[in-house]
Parts: sequence; C-alpha cells; structure tokens
Amino acid sequence: MSKKDKKIEVQVLDAKLDVNGQNVAGYQVVIGKKTIGELVELDKQFAVLKNGAVDSLYKTFDQGIGHIIELYNLNH
Repeated sequence: MSKKDKKIEVQVLDAKLDVNGQNVAGYQVVIGKKTIGELVELDKQFAVLKNGAVDSLYKTFDQGIGHIIELYNLNH
C-alpha cells in the first residue's frame, strides 16, 4: 500500500528575535501553528537560531530555510 502525500504549508513570517540578549529583526519558519525554526541575517550571512543562540551559518536565505525544514523532517 502506498501512502497519500500530505500537503504541508510552510510559512516564513517576519519576527523580532532574541539573539544573545539582543533584539534583532528576523524570520520564523512555521508549519501549521508550530514554529519549527528561526533565521536572522548577521554580517551578510544567515544564521539559524537554536535556543536564542546561533546554531549554524549559511550564505543564502534559501539554504538557511532549507536546513530548518530538513531538520524538521528528520526529527518529525
């Protein structure tokens, strides 16, 4: 038996995020009502945040979003 593909809507919302005690403009990645990750631009790179601290850096916005979605899929 094969499973039917579920359609999942991923939203990228503007947000004010706390990075190492500083309030910074960034983005929240949301699936349904659950926030799956946060992304901010720091020094011309995009940082994925984990618990308010920089977890990893990417050259492009799309790479950062892709990493957040990949982690969500691996852990979900």
